[in-house]
Amino acid sequence: FADAVETTPDKVKNLQRPLFLFVGRIMPRKGLNTLLDACVILKQRGFDQYTLLVVGDGEDLNKMQAYCQDQQVDDCIQWTGRVDYEEIGGYFQTADVFILPTLEDTWGVVVLEAMLFGKAVLCSSGAGSSELITQGENGFVFAPENAEDLADAMQFMIEHPQQIQLAGEQSLQVMANYTPETASQFLIDVTTRVAP
Repeated sequence: FADAVETTPDKVKNLQRPLFLFVGRIMPRKGLNTLLDACVILKQRGFDQYTLLVVGDGEDLNKMQAYCQDQQVDDCIQWTGRVDYEEIGGYFQTADVFILPTLEDTWGVVVLEAMLFGKAVLCSSGAGSSELITQGENGFVFAPENAEDLADAMQFMIEHPQQIQLAGEQSLQVMANYTPETASQFLIDVTTRVAP
């Protein structure tokens, strides 16, 4: 997935930084409305020097786009629509911060994908993979549907751009612990304890 990345997608060239990335189905459970509410809060606070890149489509796409126009935050948001899986790596690579605002997700593999690309992550506690985020180190965890907390985390990244790279480096360090070798050693250790 990461090794297949060759070029930066044209759609993301010359976008305002920092570049926040959402990847997923545009449906209620994925929490995109919370992320858009956070964008509205940022606008009210005077922050509009960033881009939210939304990769995906779904049943709520038109409704979400209309909401952004009504709230006058559409100039900060870039909609790409559906992207083939083999092309998504380019979006992860180009982004500065990955956001998963899901209301509920058993795991949330996109968080791992973002971390493998060395990205800072803002993740809802509704995703099981939020366990991989250490608050203030490789990102921030916020409660599902808490747009205020998400806006706070995004504002922190906007105001402290140097922290984005440091958080990304922390993500890579976390992922270094999850290799086939460490997984097999874990299984060996468990087996040895259960059946000495």
